[in-house]
Amino acid sequence: MRGVTGMFQRWLILLFGSIFFIQGCGASGQPLPTVPVPLATATVGVPVQPARAPDVPLDLPELDAAAEPRIAVTAVPQPAVLAGDPIRVVIDAIAVDQPLVPVGLDTERVPIVPKHDIGWYFYSALPGAGENVVLWGHVLRFRDAPEIPAPFARLHELQVGATIALHNEAGQVFTYRVAEQLWVTPDQVNFILPQGREQLTLVSCIGDKIVVDNTVDMSHRLITIALPE
Repeated sequence: MRGVTGMFQRWLILLFGSIFFIQGCGASGQPLPTVPVPLATATVGVPVQPARAPDVPLDLPELDAAAEPRIAVTAVPQPAVLAGDPIRVVIDAIAVDQPLVPVGLDTERVPIVPKHDIGWYFYSALPGAGENVVLWGHVLRFRDAPEIPAPFARLHELQVGATIALHNEAGQVFTYRVAEQLWVTPDQVNFILPQGREQLTLVSCIGDKIVVDNTVDMSHRLITIALPE
């Protein structure tokens, strides 16, 4: 089990990876030949202006696409309870019960979105660590596997108060309740940055379907924020 180490450096990597919001919902930067799945109309929240990132030197490691990076840092004081990597997410309200795939960045520092799975961005927080745990996934099926549903296709159906359970590798279960859902534009990256509190943030796409460089994208990002019980 990996402890909560190098949190500061992990969040610097996350800040660099925020280009994901601008690049769209394509898997690993590849074209997304999809059959669009209609999305129900959702209530649109008022977009929030992005917070200004702190002025700190970005001393980032070189990333190797052959192996997803883990950052070795000097040991720091640990919290009283150490949480393990999240390995499963359960959202009963929309029939989601799936393993999580830890994902990092590709060689162009764009976050990797699993094709059919839900990704946990391993440069974000661990459950129980008192910070922002970030998950993301697709909302459209892939034409080469139309029988496999997109993991977050029904995320827009969640209501305030719905529960989301994260299971970690240590056997602990962390339960969160949906507090709000927001439509934001792709450049509003502050939602995946540190928030100064324990929360779970799920990122998916929503809105009008558009084509950019032969890749299907959507006009907005759906941000689902859940707080611990």
